[in-house]
Amino acid sequence: MKAAVITRYGSPGIIEVRDVPMPVPGPDEVLVRVHATTVNRTDCGELLHPALIRMLTGGGRSRRTTLGLDFAGTVEGVGAATGLFKPEDRVFGMCPIRKEGAQAEYLCMSETGPIAAMPSNLDYEQAVVCEGAFYAFPIIEHFAPRPGQRILIYGASGAIGTAALQFAKDRNADITAVVSGRHVELMRSLRADRVVDYSTDEFARLGRDYDFVLDAVGKLGIGRWRRWLKPGGVFAATDIGPGAQNLPLILWSKITGSGRVVVPLAKSGSGQAFVTRLKGMIEAGRFVPVIDRKYPLSEIADAYRYVQTGQKAGIVVIDVVAA
Repeated sequence: MKAAVITRYGSPGIIEVRDVPMPVPGPDEVLVRVHATTVNRTDCGELLHPALIRMLTGGGRSRRTTLGLDFAGTVEGVGAATGLFKPEDRVFGMCPIRKEGAQAEYLCMSETGPIAAMPSNLDYEQAVVCEGAFYAFPIIEHFAPRPGQRILIYGASGAIGTAALQFAKDRNADITAVVSGRHVELMRSLRADRVVDYSTDEFARLGRDYDFVLDAVGKLGIGRWRRWLKPGGVFAATDIGPGAQNLPLILWSKITGSGRVVVPLAKSGSGQAFVTRLKGMIEAGRFVPVIDRKYPLSEIADAYRYVQTGQKAGIVVIDVVAA
């Protein structure tokens, strides 16, 4: 089978699409023929900083030669002890970071892992939406906004941001989306209540009006978000922030019990329940995939280069099998 292979870590230029042996499913695993995958922020982080990413995501010390979390495809075979899926089922989910990844023609997944039947109203390229949504969901759950409470999402056009916006709107929160000018119409289509271009005076005039602030791209300085939060408000980070400034703030928040600065993470073992829940939201029209652009597997290095620019909106899809 074909797979995007890395023999060392560093720049996208080291990624090669090669022939590698097809994986064999264990007794409790399913073999998935991958139709589509993505290149996302986690993949880029693992390529550049593998030790840090694997520590943060529970991947342990072992390294893998094929990256990729999101997948959508068809079940090709099943292990002897499986019972949830059968050959030709359409499935989607997230490949655990402890296993060889989804940027390949085939992968093996535990049937009790983050895998579920694909939403009936999506094609394969639209269904590779789990990674950003998986990070966004526990943040909005932690905020637990009541109808009308105000949330500012900085960097709302990325995979985490577009998912967080939709999860928050599902709770009837009032959302201000801060993005670059070219993404303003996208934010309006996702029902943001206010859209602010960060290059305008409107951004500079934002005041202390928000119950919650989410930095979905890891670029906000403390001077910004402190000016936006109401007394008692909560700031959620998705990264260590400029100059790693979020680390001591998170630690101090834990020590004091203030809960003012948080990095909510999904509970261990919650992947399958989350993927199943996301499927239901998509089928009900409560969550819409946002696709920036698509690349064939043969051009996956270019996809990494693009994602590393930090300019993408939503997801960047890799077509593994032509639709």
